[in-house]
Amino acid sequence: MASPVVGRSNGSVTMRRLPAAVLVTACLVVAACGGGDQTPVATTTLAPTTTLAPTTTLAPTTTLAPTTTLAPTTTLAPTTTLAPTTTFAPTTTLAPTTTTLAPTTTTLAPTTTLAPTTTLAPTTTLPEPIIAEGYPAQSDAVAWPTDAWPRADLPAEMAPEVLALVEEALRGADRPYGVIDAVAIVQAGSLLLADSHEDYDPSTPHWSFSVAKSVTHAAVGLLVGDARLDIDAPTGLAEWLGDDPRSEVTIDDLLRMQSGLEWNEAGGDAAAIVVGDGNADASGYAAARPLVADPGTTFNYSTGSTAIVASLMADELGSGEALAAWLDDRLFGPLGITSIELELDGTGNWLGGTGANMALGDFARFGLLYLRGGVWEDAWLLPEGWVDHARTPSASLAGYGAGWWLGEDSFAAVGFLGQQVSVVPALDLVVVVLATGGESSGLTEDLVAAMAGGG
Repeated sequence: MASPVVGRSNGSVTMRRLPAAVLVTACLVVAACGGGDQTPVATTTLAPTTTLAPTTTLAPTTTLAPTTTLAPTTTLAPTTTLAPTTTFAPTTTLAPTTTTLAPTTTTLAPTTTLAPTTTLAPTTTLPEPIIAEGYPAQSDAVAWPTDAWPRADLPAEMAPEVLALVEEALRGADRPYGVIDAVAIVQAGSLLLADSHEDYDPSTPHWSFSVAKSVTHAAVGLLVGDARLDIDAPTGLAEWLGDDPRSEVTIDDLLRMQSGLEWNEAGGDAAAIVVGDGNADASGYAAARPLVADPGTTFNYSTGSTAIVASLMADELGSGEALAAWLDDRLFGPLGITSIELELDGTGNWLGGTGANMALGDFARFGLLYLRGGVWEDAWLLPEGWVDHARTPSASLAGYGAGWWLGEDSFAAVGFLGQQVSVVPALDLVVVVLATGGESSGLTEDLVAAMAGGG
């Protein structure tokens, strides 16, 4: 929050001085009357009595009226010019000084903006990082690779053997593992090695083939977490309504390759939905097959089964761009996977069993998601327990879970022509091998053994 801005305005006090008092001085005029000498007349000496008329000169006594000139004393009224002393009222200009302190005081109120210190409360509400039980945790010292892969060196005691294996696989004259295009090794959350031969740019999408089945498993998990799919309920597929025995097939059966539908993966059915006549509607092509075994009882590897799962996802999310946008928002975007290319059939539905192409580092991100048990950035990205679902052996084949192949201490997403993303929880390890007709399982085993120190 921006600090409050306290504005301040300065007033001015106009002080007016009254003019200085004018002193008025009055002159007291005393009119004195002088009398002449009187010669007494003997005969008429009484006349002098009439000279009493001069007594009337007492009228000058009335000249005391000038005493009334004391009225100028009233000129003391100028003393009232002391009223200018009231000009001390400007002393009250101290009041502005006092009042200007008030803004200073109120500006202290922003100091009360220390209240944002109480924003430490969110720190106390931060949830504890989630760690999936039974899976290695991402170290606090190692960043999640959402934006970029943190790098680290191969352990010194293992580096020579690992580097020699990778060099031989990518550039050896005899190519003992077939045509290997690229290799990545992730341990403890850091990318230790990423290498490719000169004819492949590892920053560009590489075909996934059936590694896409494992990606489909992740997408289904998100819909299960949203309560939009129930993997244990019948699919409700339009082609299998009513008394059709195929109506009992569940999404879990399809993910575990035990639907009971007739399918010949190597005999042409897989090629048909990728590049043949089945590509017009891959799900429809697979769903039209008859039931040849009870659902949940017989393992039969089928890219067609995953095509059906992808069509059920499209029923919920839409196909084509709508599905791609949802996957980017919920799965690929959160992981930092930016190179993804989905392959679609003629209806616009995703070929979920064969088309999730991406760059070398993005395949490694996907592997790390499963190594962390479905946790990403310290929170559940996949529903809790969903990676366990992938690793739970199927009733029809103990070596296959749900979209993932199972090893003794590892599990792997495996695709045609040698694509493999192997996850080894005990070593906190992911190994990615991309190929064009390579023996990726043999190279992966050798690399895992070397990283374990027993190569």
